[in-house]
Amino acid sequence: MVVDSLGVETGDDYTIASLDLGLRALDLVLTRDRTTVGELAAHMGIGRSRAHRTLRTLELRGYVSPSSTGRGFVAGPAIMRMGMPGATSPSERYAHRPVLECVREKTGEDVHAAVLTGDRVMVTEGRRSPRTPSIGLRIGMVAPAHAMAGGKLLLSLLDDGQVLSLLPMRLARLGPRTIVDRTVLLDELAVTRERGWAMALQESERDVDSIAVLLGGRTWRDRVALVVSCPTHRGGEKRLRELAAIALQATGGSCEVPITQMSEGEDGCL
Repeated sequence: MVVDSLGVETGDDYTIASLDLGLRALDLVLTRDRTTVGELAAHMGIGRSRAHRTLRTLELRGYVSPSSTGRGFVAGPAIMRMGMPGATSPSERYAHRPVLECVREKTGEDVHAAVLTGDRVMVTEGRRSPRTPSIGLRIGMVAPAHAMAGGKLLLSLLDDGQVLSLLPMRLARLGPRTIVDRTVLLDELAVTRERGWAMALQESERDVDSIAVLLGGRTWRDRVALVVSCPTHRGGEKRLRELAAIALQATGGSCEVPITQMSEGEDGCL
């Protein structure tokens, strides 16, 4: 084991101490929503000055971004576009099925699970409505996050600076009511953040209304949205509020309650 001039263990003669430091910093960033200079310094046993230079270097490469709150750093666009979210494994998808089934039974509408991949959402699981017409199963679909209820929910749980770094300058219009102005979108995300669930009225496509609540996850890498969608003639703002209440009840009504904490035998139906 080699120790550098600041007393930090760096591996052996064939490793690069500064690269090792940066990678260890990335490991910390990947496990939390926001990392401060002080937290990095304490975690790695280095001085604040060195911790700040490390984060600044990562920022220049897009791996972290300054938080819009002015305190600390958040995962940057280079990280958030890298690899698949942690909630796409077969075991994670299987764990979500009882709750999706419960919400489908209680609402009679199509229910899906979706994750954020960069500036898009990907549908990972779903249950089809028995009603006709229905939206149908969308498993595997990838779509711009700003136009989807699930995408807006997951974006609302990010820092505004992260959102702006992820989204293109010109937002694509998918439906007649898609938000295409980034400033307006940030305002909508603030409302979503305060309310605890997202709404999309003909934003993803014509004649489709949707709501989304958090299904699980504690950080940007593993959060999953539960999305309930219906044809507009069965939707509207009042109906969407009813669907959101049902979905929030089924998921525990809290962003921080893991699905595994639900009572045995209830299959996610509360």
